[in-house]
Amino acid sequence: MTTGEGELPGLTALLYAATARLDAHFAACAGAVGLTASQANAVHELAEPLGMRELGRRMCCEPPNVTFVVDRLAERDLVERRPHPGDRRAKVIALTPAGAELRERLFAALACDPPLTGLPDADRRALRVLLDRALRTG
Repeated sequence: MTTGEGELPGLTALLYAATARLDAHFAACAGAVGLTASQANAVHELAEPLGMRELGRRMCCEPPNVTFVVDRLAERDLVERRPHPGDRRAKVIALTPAGAELRERLFAALACDPPLTGLPDADRRALRVLLDRALRTG
């Protein structure tokens, strides 16, 4: 028998509920700093300049959607397209100073009252270890 919902009743439903709660928190924080959830996702991932393909992979987003999001952020002077250091045909996306400041504000908002605040620190650490292990082996 494979490990599945039958052996751990409700685990999938609990993971979906936790994901929904985290997504709602992320969307609310994005809105608080004036971004859509997709724009906030891009800003969140741009700790360093990234190519469009890598940004899309990290955002779990199709290339046309990534282009749309980056275009909207560029219109607001939050990101800029720069030449790729290793491929003169390609571009990388980087945060502007305004984008970096907005990223800091987004992270500050995300840290306020996150969905798992009710868990003691030891439980959150244990959950992190377990989820990391499950995602590495799955």
